[in-house]
Amino acid sequence: MEQPPFSVIPLSKDNVREGFCSGSEALDHYFSAQVGQDIKRNITNCFIAVDNVNQQTAGYYTLSAAQIPLPGLPKEIARKMPRYDAVPASRIGRLAVDRRYQGKGIGSALIADALLRSSHSSMAVYALLVDAKNEQAEAFYLHHGFIPCIGALHTLFLPLKTISKI
Repeated sequence: MEQPPFSVIPLSKDNVREGFCSGSEALDHYFSAQVGQDIKRNITNCFIAVDNVNQQTAGYYTLSAAQIPLPGLPKEIARKMPRYDAVPASRIGRLAVDRRYQGKGIGSALIADALLRSSHSSMAVYALLVDAKNEQAEAFYLHHGFIPCIGALHTLFLPLKTISKI
């Protein structure tokens, strides 16, 4: 049986972060200099796509707890929710793919992995939440079925029930 070209695993000290270049200086700097501190502080977790041939990091995303204010959900969804102020979510804080691996489905695989990890959480999670950093990122998430939050520019969510369609 052939090994898949990539594995998605939690970031550890043993993983190579040097040389990662997504084309976004902010995302690259965060990955090389900040993410380890955020993990130690229990602010976020980071998961990486590793090339199984050369062990290079092909992409990463961060995942943390979040909530979606009930008024931020479209009315047809909000009316089915309990009357809490917000619903629980997991947030993709950052997602980036190294330039050498862009266009190969790594970003899509990272979203799928975030959905799986969120659905297997021992905490109740209704949706995956993301704040798209620009219109290109927003288009990427819309392409993957994310729904815009009401009144929150570039904030989108994807109900975890979507996992049954993947």
